Amino acid sequence: MKKLFQTLVIIGICLSLDSCYYDSIYEPITDDNDGSAIEEVTYNNDIAPIFGFCSNCHDGGQNPDLREGNAYNSLVPTYVTAFDAEVSPLYLKLIEGHQNLPAIRLELVKTWIDQGAKE
Repeated sequence: MKKLFQTLVIIGICLSLDSCYYDSIYEPITDDNDGSAIEEVTYNNDIAPIFGFCSNCHDGGQNPDLREGNAYNSLVPTYVTAFDAEVSPLYLKLIEGHQNLPAIRLELVKTWIDQGAKE
């Protein structure tokens, strides 16, 4: 019985850790002529869910502070250069492989920054 309980606890922990991953896939609406995104990307609607799991490490003890309610102001303008993702420290860190974000999420972050990093 004790072994069964330990097994169930381990399975429960594994399932809870896996459930923190944000699974939504964002596919921006694009202009067929040049492939550029025409849908407005905002922090609250599109970017916050991507960085939701980041608050495990960036919890106020490590910059930027990505806890709910602090994240946007902690990122913009210190880590985000609005309208220029290519020089934004946040984007540069992510494309170096930090947290291994999928390409589609990196593109969403890039689009958000290039559109002015709106809240």
